[in-house]
Amino acid sequence: MYDTIVLLTIENILSGDIMSINKKEFNLEQVVKLCVVVNILLFLFVAFMLTLFVYFNITPMIYYSVIALIGYVLYFMLLKRQKVCAYMWCVYATIIIYMAIATICLGYKCGFHLYSMSLIPIIFYSQYISTKTDTKDPNPLAVSIAIVAVSIISSAIAIINGPLYEINKTIISVMLACNAISVSAFLIYYTKVIVDLVIESEKKLNSIANIDLLTDLYSRRYMINYLEEYDADDEGWLAMADVDDFKKINDTYGHNCGDYVLNFIAQKMKNICSNCVISRWGGEEFLIHNGTHNSTHEVLEKLRREIENSECIYKQQKINISLTIGVAQRNADGDIEEWIKRADDRLYYGKNNGKNMVVD
Repeated sequence: MYDTIVLLTIENILSGDIMSINKKEFNLEQVVKLCVVVNILLFLFVAFMLTLFVYFNITPMIYYSVIALIGYVLYFMLLKRQKVCAYMWCVYATIIIYMAIATICLGYKCGFHLYSMSLIPIIFYSQYISTKTDTKDPNPLAVSIAIVAVSIISSAIAIINGPLYEINKTIISVMLACNAISVSAFLIYYTKVIVDLVIESEKKLNSIANIDLLTDLYSRRYMINYLEEYDADDEGWLAMADVDDFKKINDTYGHNCGDYVLNFIAQKMKNICSNCVISRWGGEEFLIHNGTHNSTHEVLEKLRREIENSECIYKQQKINISLTIGVAQRNADGDIEEWIKRADDRLYYGKNNGKNMVVD
């Protein structure tokens, strides 16, 4: 039984429907808005640092800061076209070059080499975005190694040769504090983003595993877990329901019609068995649980009659449908598999004796 659950879950997760749902749920506009805010903050940060570079007449950093500011303005055009991955890689390149030049010019004590620490987690996050937007990105691991290498080489040059420009210790401390705060804020924020993403993804996977996508009923996996946690001392019944001649419906009207019929029946079950836990057990089979045996036959007989007498219209054609239902009370030993088997056996007794009936 558990092998079946695992196989069904894997099949659902790997199906195209799940992948398409994930892509629909991915909010590209929200990511673009976040990138706009980040771009503004980067622009303001570089502008602030530019004032210090101008004051101390650090020519290479003045030129590159101006280029970077122009770049950040142009990057808004990428975001306007929702080219998020292209934007992120442009920002990475801008920051890496900025980090290397600043470290060589001012020395590693100013903390520009710390930028590499904030870039690496963002690079792996951009890979997640690329999978959602169907874009190809460079290998994040290779890029991360390259960033660390640039950071180490530029720091080594600054240590061996000394900084190209001498500035007083107070300004060094100010720059170190600004860079450390910026990097820390980035790391804290993106750690929160990634943790929230993992939590949200886990919730979605649990929802996918527990809910049948076609009928919006509970899945087989959920029902088994539910029954295992159900108190063995409580009264209750299980009903295994199967759509009669469902293969004929599929063969005659097509599988889309078959899906329509399953969803039609599921909605009827929700309305009539509103106090029950209902799952799509597999194919055209449904498993229904109720915590009391009161009026068991009456409820299920009402469901059977409602399905038999309902007008299921698909593309202006009336589809004749009926259910055979097998019912089993819970035994004292509380064995789940045996309980389900008894309901299933009664279902097939009804199938072999005329169909369209409730067997209890």
